[in-house]
Amino acid sequence: MSRARILRIGLKYVAGPVILACIAFFFYREFEQNWANVRAQHLEFRPGFIAIAVLCMLVAYLTPTLGWQLTINELGGGNKLTFSQTVATVNSSNLVKYVPGKVLTYALQMYWLANRGFSKALVLYVNALSLLVSLAVSLIFGFACVFFVPGFIPPWIALAIVIAGLALDIVGFAYHSAVLGWLVRTYNRVFQREMSHPEPSGALLGKLHAVQLVSCTAFALSAYFTSRGIGYYVPLSGAPRLMAAIVFADTIAFFAVFTPGGLGVREALMYLALGGSKGTSLAITLPIAARVVHMGVDLLLGGIAFRLLSQLTRSTAPAIAESTKPAS
Repeated sequence: MSRARILRIGLKYVAGPVILACIAFFFYREFEQNWANVRAQHLEFRPGFIAIAVLCMLVAYLTPTLGWQLTINELGGGNKLTFSQTVATVNSSNLVKYVPGKVLTYALQMYWLANRGFSKALVLYVNALSLLVSLAVSLIFGFACVFFVPGFIPPWIALAIVIAGLALDIVGFAYHSAVLGWLVRTYNRVFQREMSHPEPSGALLGKLHAVQLVSCTAFALSAYFTSRGIGYYVPLSGAPRLMAAIVFADTIAFFAVFTPGGLGVREALMYLALGGSKGTSLAITLPIAARVVHMGVDLLLGGIAFRLLSQLTRSTAPAIAESTKPAS
């Protein structure tokens, strides 16, 4: 085994738990030092707001699933998935995001869809396209929220970034064939792969932007309603700060491949974005409360998805039997 491979394995299975343990210890110390401040808030659990936060998270998860279905159905060369089959594929494999690395998520999707005629390269391409649109929408949305946050960065800088992001997104939309072709060729050259490049229509890209915008908005609102649900009174004028904090933290934490599901990294980034260094109790409690809500929705959707997965695997059986039947 090469040294590089040993190093990668070590980073994957050692660095992640070490980072997670350090962040957990940090939050423990912060709770210990600021417990009097937390108690002084007289926090009261409000189930109604938590229910709204859960509903927002369901929307945040299921709208990208719809976009995933639209994409694979358009690019699948005649092969189609129903929405329930897409939920079974996407939301069940999402449960393994709490395993370090991203490969297992895509590998399970490839495995479950292989017998329905979808190639591994297509599954990878659909995920890459969905991720690209999601990142673009999330960053533009996040800086749009920052524009309404006083004292974070000058509003004109936030507005300039939003305008620049929109301009780049429009250019990418108009010349999507050339942009996607360049990205795929670069990926194939760097990673020595042969990923295909089916060309999505402009209508599909428009739909993907729409579902990702709905998803990002619902995801951001879940942080606001979670804060209300754990007892904090945050006026609507304070919502953009919470929304920007969770959007940016989640986007950055996605690339923390050595921690499962960005666990700990997202919470630490939210803590900093919400002014945790100033000893505010919201910066300590909201990141953890939001994670609990999100993991609860992960388990709920994952359980439903695994029930639907049995239907997906059963529906592939006739196709397998037909393909293996000898010709008469």
